[in-house]
Amino acid sequence: MKQFNFRSEKLIIDWISFKFQHLENHTQIKIASYLFKIGFNSYQKYGKLAKPIKESIFISSKNECEVLFVKEGPYWSGTTLNFSGSNANIFYSLAQKGFIDWEIFSSGVLSRFDLYFSRKNKREDKVSVREFFENCQRQLKQANKNVSLEKNSKGLILRLGSRRSNNYSRIYETKNSLRFEHEMKGKFIQNYHILLVLNKFEEFENKLSKYFLFYFGKLLPLHYSYLDWLVIKLRPMRKQQTPQLGLNSHYMETKSFQSFTERKNFVSFLQFLVYAQNLDFTRDYLGFTFYRRVVFRVKDFLEYQKPTVKSTNYYQLKKLMDFFDELQANSLIKSFTDNAYRSLVTIPEIKLEKSKHNSWIAKVWIAEELFYYSHPFLLPNFFKQETTKDEFEVQFKVIQVFSSVNIEKIFFVEDFFQDYPSTISNQQKTKMKKSFIRLIKILEEYDLINSNYKIISNGMFYDVEKLTTNNIFEGFVVYEKLSI
Repeated sequence: MKQFNFRSEKLIIDWISFKFQHLENHTQIKIASYLFKIGFNSYQKYGKLAKPIKESIFISSKNECEVLFVKEGPYWSGTTLNFSGSNANIFYSLAQKGFIDWEIFSSGVLSRFDLYFSRKNKREDKVSVREFFENCQRQLKQANKNVSLEKNSKGLILRLGSRRSNNYSRIYETKNSLRFEHEMKGKFIQNYHILLVLNKFEEFENKLSKYFLFYFGKLLPLHYSYLDWLVIKLRPMRKQQTPQLGLNSHYMETKSFQSFTERKNFVSFLQFLVYAQNLDFTRDYLGFTFYRRVVFRVKDFLEYQKPTVKSTNYYQLKKLMDFFDELQANSLIKSFTDNAYRSLVTIPEIKLEKSKHNSWIAKVWIAEELFYYSHPFLLPNFFKQETTKDEFEVQFKVIQVFSSVNIEKIFFVEDFFQDYPSTISNQQKTKMKKSFIRLIKILEEYDLINSNYKIISNGMFYDVEKLTTNNIFEGFVVYEKLSI
């Protein structure tokens, strides 16, 4: 199971607070003095005052950071110690390096911890930020959520929840991005205090990172492009189970498949990755990487791949031999968009040998980590039966479109026919449209898409209850179901 941390998820710490129920003056001076020595100027103010004055405690021009003691806030009589913005980041970094003596803070408890993610605006964003915010506000109000949309001098702000609750968040505009910020406070964050002071940072970050992602994932409509970053992070954590003998796929390069043979080989590769998981293996290092070495008869893989085809079929066996030659060249790896995944699935060595019984034996080395990888896409194996070329092309297009970043999956059927490598009749087109509809129904049966569809007409999207060969002439849209 993947371990999450702030760095891997690009989450920035924006606030850390500790609450002291009864902070004596001498204890406050001790804490301020300690922080001063490690680079923090300290100040204090009284929270009950209408216009509180910020008073210095220990300051020096040599210190670039600061910390603020807030005494007697509006809702309680204790004291909070606040690290804001970059100060919070630096304090946490010092703690990770073992430079914080937690005994100094023993009378306090973690009372607030803020994280944010910045998503840069993109040219391909279809709707404006305002429209995105208004749609989020409308949906959340329908679900009886506390939400408000405001505007200040810096731009729009969507506020989610109550500022006084244990969980409060804001989404707001910065110069060229949207910032998703979440405040975790009160009893909720206090549960994580012990992990912090025991320096269990891996567990601390894993739990808070996952909570941050799930919080926004369950709250917001994920089909908007402004949430593409969130969708990518949530997919490996989804609840959906892999369809039996299905396919595990990653994000695919749409321009990588120039020929029918390339597409066929790529599907064989997806099938092989699933097949290899259930084989006996030996394990060893190649260089600095752990690999599995699997050994199998090529005809056994053919039986798994195509149960309806005889395993002695010379033509099919020859195509598989060509596939393994292609696999060893690692050209298929380039079809994935993620560089880390491409590195992971590199096949360093394949040997094909004839056995005493005249059967071809394959010996393949595969990275061990691949077998524990959380793939973003879990798909039915549409390719178990022998199909016509037209049926295969439709199946491949469905896999290709589904293995894309956005929740919204757009099938441009008219463009698909126009770009088809050969001339096709109206009768063929009708059969292929039926194949599209049949495959979409299979995705729905596996609970991989929602049951709401749209069709494309004159470039516009329209809701429909059912897809038909007549109404998908120009194209259609389905929505991936991301159960978290």
